[in-house]
Amino acid sequence: MLDAFPYSAIVTALALLVYVWVTLKVGGARAKFGVKAPSIDGPPDFQRVFRVQQNTVEQIVLFLPALWLFAAAWGDMWAGIIGIFWPVGRILYAVTYYEAAEKRSAGFGLTFLPSVILLLGGLAGAVMKVL
Repeated sequence: MLDAFPYSAIVTALALLVYVWVTLKVGGARAKFGVKAPSIDGPPDFQRVFRVQQNTVEQIVLFLPALWLFAAAWGDMWAGIIGIFWPVGRILYAVTYYEAAEKRSAGFGLTFLPSVILLLGGLAGAVMKVL
């Protein structure tokens, strides 16, 4: 499968590495701000780190299947080109959200838009194959 979809596989691995990074940041923030599990209530600096991780898991559930559906319908290279914006956007989202919640919009858009394009493209490709 990796022979047929190397770009999608690379983008998938990068997306998962970004998720690991933001998850580890939550652990560090728990220690730094003294927020013991299972609590998610802490100072705003902790809450922003926690929300980045939560929003990333919310978004990755949409992104990964959409990436692979699009790759199967339209080809690996196009899926990889569109999909690479997701991990880049998630890093931008995280870095700006850690600083201030109101700065997160560009990173959010850079992840949400490719996910929607991949999803709609994958759906269109599947419908075209049925027809």
